[in-house]
Amino acid sequence: MTKSTEGGSQTLGRGLEALTLIGESNSPLSVAELAAQLGIHRSMAYRLVKTFEQYGFVERMPSGDLELGARLGALARNVAKSLQSAAAPELAAVSDELRMTALLVVFDGEAAVTLSTAEPRLADATVAQRPGTRHPIDDGAPGRVIRSQLNPSQYPAKTFESSHDEVIPGLHSIAVPLVLPQAKPAAIAVIYPPLELDEEHIAHVLSSASQRISAALGIRLN
Repeated sequence: MTKSTEGGSQTLGRGLEALTLIGESNSPLSVAELAAQLGIHRSMAYRLVKTFEQYGFVERMPSGDLELGARLGALARNVAKSLQSAAAPELAAVSDELRMTALLVVFDGEAAVTLSTAEPRLADATVAQRPGTRHPIDDGAPGRVIRSQLNPSQYPAKTFESSHDEVIPGLHSIAVPLVLPQAKPAAIAVIYPPLELDEEHIAHVLSSASQRISAALGIRLN
């Protein structure tokens, strides 16, 4: 995942790429593995990691493996703060009404990213989805909702999208579009175990919540 840094700082670009690799790796990376993926000498990777450690962005485990540090978690709480504040009560209401985990999903320029979630308070069992989880926009109901916002001529918008056994094995998902300022692609969705349910009703609950979130952000819908 090497990106062009033309017109910008190569060192900063390499550092951001390193953080992305550490955060998105399916298994913990060592400094040597990080160096190999970045295509740089191991000593340079050590210097990057040391700087990240000094600022609390990366932590090195006793095993030598790397993981994102607590300071990034603190920064993440302020990501899209107004959007998360507007969405939080609506996601909670959807989750409690449908007894499903509700998700706010946005587009980060490459993939669909779960920005925040809500789990039902009264359900016997819930399905968790970690904020920060990313998946391709070709996969899963919220991903395809975002895809239709990015490329409506090729992927015409639907009232809602549904998926099964795609992003999370064994689970269903239903998603609807969320209209945001500057037309930023987004969706709200629910995930739940395989059940025979009224998808139209679930989509209606989601669409009503989506409209209230947009209104809270000052967007007037036709």
